[in-house]
Amino acid sequence: MNSLRFIVIKNALANMVRASGSAIVALVLPHYLARALDHDHFAAWALMLYIAAYANYLDFGLQTAIARYLAQAIERCDDELRDNVISTAFMLLAVGALLSLFVIGAVLVFLPHLFQHAPASLIGELRAGTGILALSTALLLPLSTFTGVLTGLCRNELSALAIGGSRLAGALLVVVAVEYTHSLAVLATLIGVCNIAGGLAQYVFARRLAPSMRIVLRRISSAVALQLALYCSTLTIWSLCMGLVSGLDVIIVGHYDFPSVGAYSVAVVLVAFFTGVNYAVSAALLAPIVVLQERGEWRQIRTLIVNITRLSSFFDIAMTLLIFLFGGTLLKHWVGDSYAVQALPILKILVIANAIRLIGAPLSAALVATNQQHHGISGAVAESVANLTFSIIGALTLGAIGVAWGTMAGAVISIIWVLLLTLRWLRIPIVSQAELLTECCLRPVFCLLPMIICTAVFNDLHTTQFRILTIVLGLFATATMTWRWGEMRRGPVVCAV
Repeated sequence: MNSLRFIVIKNALANMVRASGSAIVALVLPHYLARALDHDHFAAWALMLYIAAYANYLDFGLQTAIARYLAQAIERCDDELRDNVISTAFMLLAVGALLSLFVIGAVLVFLPHLFQHAPASLIGELRAGTGILALSTALLLPLSTFTGVLTGLCRNELSALAIGGSRLAGALLVVVAVEYTHSLAVLATLIGVCNIAGGLAQYVFARRLAPSMRIVLRRISSAVALQLALYCSTLTIWSLCMGLVSGLDVIIVGHYDFPSVGAYSVAVVLVAFFTGVNYAVSAALLAPIVVLQERGEWRQIRTLIVNITRLSSFFDIAMTLLIFLFGGTLLKHWVGDSYAVQALPILKILVIANAIRLIGAPLSAALVATNQQHHGISGAVAESVANLTFSIIGALTLGAIGVAWGTMAGAVISIIWVLLLTLRWLRIPIVSQAELLTECCLRPVFCLLPMIICTAVFNDLHTTQFRILTIVLGLFATATMTWRWGEMRRGPVVCAV
């Protein structure tokens, strides 16, 4: 019988593999495109990806809903409920696909006014590439039903294989194609076709796992649609708010400071890679928590969330320190000196901001799994409004780096909101304020304090030998403190699932 630990670790690793496919696209492509394309085309490429990606936010959180209700149906051995959920969600996602095409189409019409500082000769290419990517993303929305199916079946590794493989194939084709053409439309077509192939592969996997699964009109249920709509209403708001936080910054930079789009997008890509690792782990918690909730095992849920949040905080702080120590060297090898110089200050601000806001990621997953996501809406709205407001003010006053400071302001407001308000409003307590603050925030900071001090004090030393010695001593002290006081020897609670 599989344990909770095995399921969480397996699903988390599978989600990371799936995210790694996108990471290859995000990390490898800039290495080639920053050198192969001129600054304007590279900036247009970045904007094209971010605009088209907004179609994903019109899934209304249905992937998560499918996973949750499918896990319940499986636990109850209710095949009729399973097919009703899947068929109804597929129909709703098809409607979302049509809506996304309408929204992106409207954006394309006003594209010259949105990016007034972009070269006029580039607008046509940007429109074509964005339109192609938006079309492929819209077609993927109904197919994303089967991402939720595979998640609900706890077979995240198959979703990882399909999505990760398609992303890798798309990246490889773009790397080859850019040697022969700089057409954004051609590059977008290659990415889009591979993404659709990945969505179709998930359908094939889902059918093999559940051959009796049916997606038919008679299984579309108004009652299930209402239940999904109620569940997803808050998720939709939450998702759109996160879209304002994570994606709109690049568009703001494009509107106010188009020449800095390339450098800013480089920083965002690296931060998104670290963020993806956190969300991969958090997403793996969904199905196990649903099962634990069905069994009323709330103590196990609390222990699981505390342990995962603590480990995530260790990872985020460690990644932040690595960026401060080696970020400049990494950027120079990755995208070249011209982008590295401009991107490094932005990257340092963004990586701190995300380390702060991601403290609440496992808690957010638990809220969704226990159908308490409405308690997180106010915090998401507060963060997105703060982020948008301060980013625009920062862009007007400081340029691209001011947008990064806006993200930092939103992150600080987000975690304060969670600690002071969200945790107090929960109908079913998951984690206490004291646990989140001491176990998940202060304990990781305390254990990593030697490296934090070394980074802050000795990072700018020009004597390489002394700097290396300092880092080694800091690592030794950090490892000792982490082993002694970091509670790292306690793994996630184990129980049968």
